[in-house]
Amino acid sequence: MRRLKRNGFTYVEIMTVLALLGVLSVIIWARYNKSYEKALEATLVSDMRNLMTAQEIYFRDHLTYAVNIDDVRITPSPKSDIMITSADIVGYSAWNQIERTPKRCEVYVGRTHASSLGIATESERIFCAIY
Repeated sequence: MRRLKRNGFTYVEIMTVLALLGVLSVIIWARYNKSYEKALEATLVSDMRNLMTAQEIYFRDHLTYAVNIDDVRITPSPKSDIMITSADIVGYSAWNQIERTPKRCEVYVGRTHASSLGIATESERIFCAIY
């Protein structure tokens, strides 16, 4: 008896290739997602540093810190939301979040001001966490 030779792939071969493609796509997605989160945090920290610099310039000119974000004249990153929660002559506190993300960064300056979200634990240092 002669066996016929068939051209093409078997069902098992196709399923194996699909499974390998699935595993590779999961690995690539995880790496992409991690680098995206790092980029978001870098954006948040950069915006907070810009706010801190702008607050010091505002303090030099007005002898008090700005209560309103519009007073310090900074342009945050797109979709970034900076909130100054309190400010006076001795310091301020503020936090930042990019819309639709759970990560927030916070900073406070001065001994009489404290962290409004509970993220920042030290004055004049930016702290980020999922809130």
